[in-house]
Amino acid sequence: MTKLRTLAAVAATAYALTFGTAFANETIKLGVSFYPFYSADSTKPDLLDAISPALAERGYEIEKVAFLNYAEANPALANGEIDGNLIQHELYMDIFNTRAGADLVIAQPVYHATFALYSAEYSTLDQIPAGETVFIPNDGVNTARALLLLQSAGLIELSDEVSFDASVSDITANDKDLTFVQTPLTTTAGAYNEAGRKLAVMYPTFARSLDLTGDAERLYLEERNELTDAYAVSYAVNAQDLEDPKTQAVIEALQSDAVAQYLTENYAWASTPAN
Repeated sequence: MTKLRTLAAVAATAYALTFGTAFANETIKLGVSFYPFYSADSTKPDLLDAISPALAERGYEIEKVAFLNYAEANPALANGEIDGNLIQHELYMDIFNTRAGADLVIAQPVYHATFALYSAEYSTLDQIPAGETVFIPNDGVNTARALLLLQSAGLIELSDEVSFDASVSDITANDKDLTFVQTPLTTTAGAYNEAGRKLAVMYPTFARSLDLTGDAERLYLEERNELTDAYAVSYAVNAQDLEDPKTQAVIEALQSDAVAQYLTENYAWASTPAN
């Protein structure tokens, strides 16, 4: 009997090593901060709930580690307190790596957040008068993203030498003499509302605080191209863990039809699947 048990254990171990399957319920700690990866409402399934069954079949259990301040999720990952996180795009990660001397990498893009120029006052770009004010986010990555959007809309031109690092000082042409007011990402919607909802570049997540859903008040949408694809919200891990079975299991789950279906059914108002 002892020999049989030993043979069974050896066989199970060999199978696990061959197919990357864990038999005991092994925990994968994932840092999250916002919907659709995390919902404070336990009755509302989030995206990680959608992939939990597939991971459970491979012997893994997700533990969501919620960060009220998403900026804390990268230090936690770099320090090995969590196995991965889902709070950022590649450009944000690159800035963290440079500043912290970390080696985080993108394991799997998940979705592209809709980014748009909003206006309740104007229905076409041509209607925007000279001297109008535009509210844009004040953090470096999203400032550049807003300026690139306004350039693609034909409202401004930027220096050829800049892209993801663009700032207001890099504007080389501004035919409508627009004024740019930079506000924190989370307060842009409020500033836009207080100023009469004329012009603001923001995400649907924050526009929703003004009861704006779908295409409501969206004057111009960010174009999807090789440049803007770098803004895909993604699953990040430490570089040394990229080939780890845990990481590979999560990657496979995030590439599944279940994720695309979840995003289409629950988050189409704010995103498009990256796969």
